[in-house]
Amino acid sequence: MRYQLSASRRGYDETHRKIRARLRPIVESGRAHCWRCGEGIGAREEWDLGHDDHDRTRYRGPEHVRCNRATKARQDPAPRKARWT
Repeated sequence: MRYQLSASRRGYDETHRKIRARLRPIVESGRAHCWRCGEGIGAREEWDLGHDDHDRTRYRGPEHVRCNRATKARQDPAPRKARWT
């Protein structure tokens, strides 16, 4: 079984929620651009508040869910071979 850190430990604390709430009207109006790819974020499109890739205490801005959630795969080293015990 894999242990998962709390939302706060992963960087989704009250500060994160407040910044996201402040940006929500801009994103929902269709005026926001993804900080990672530069393309617009659709008014009805799901979005994330992106952390800096090297310092999770810093926020970079709104980003597409697909852009944000693809970063883990880009940062991880080559997949490891399965260990059988």
